[in-house]
Amino acid sequence: MKVLPMNFYTMPTVANTTMDKDDLKELLLETEGWIIARGHIYDIENKHIGAGVYRVTLELKTYK
Repeated sequence: MKVLPMNFYTMPTVANTTMDKDDLKELLLETEGWIIARGHIYDIENKHIGAGVYRVTLELKTYK
């Protein structure tokens, strides 16, 4: 199972990592695209940066 590094749970607004497509897919399927960090719900965001590599960050979930 692919997991996010601990800094995603302790410093969610500044945490980031890179991973390949397979690891990202496994992470999103395992977490359903969100985590709880520091008492708030964050969506797992990703941006393709080339050659099958993605930058993964978190974005605070907002409800409208």
